[in-house]
Amino acid sequence: MPKISVEEFSNRLAALCLSGGGRGFPKKDNDKHILYKSIFLSLEPTRDYTEKELNAALEKWLSSIGTALEIDHTSLRRQMVDEGFLSRDKAGTVYLINYDRTADLFDPAIDSLDPAAVIEEARRIKEQKRREFMNLKTGNG
Repeated sequence: MPKISVEEFSNRLAALCLSGGGRGFPKKDNDKHILYKSIFLSLEPTRDYTEKELNAALEKWLSSIGTALEIDHTSLRRQMVDEGFLSRDKAGTVYLINYDRTADLFDPAIDSLDPAAVIEEARRIKEQKRREFMNLKTGNG
């Protein structure tokens, strides 16, 4: 299976996070993997997270990047644990990122992307296209 490219990652992340996909997380594995990877990129890779710290990081991701997704941070955390993207200690107090789960899925260049910048650029392009359309529609272009 070919790795997800930077272009595919950026395009799908923007599509998923700006238009949403209805209630909950996407059904397609590639879409879920792209969202998980974008979350990983916003976390510190070698750090252990308490549940409170991880919840805060997921809330921040949802409010800045995943704004159109209809899922809460608790459900997101549980889903990532259930699917093996996060692991937690037996007491359930420390969470670790399972990078092995996504290592073979993505072009390594994706690790240098800033998901917030990807979303911001997609918003800018979307707004520019909307303005151009409105100008054509009103005869100002």
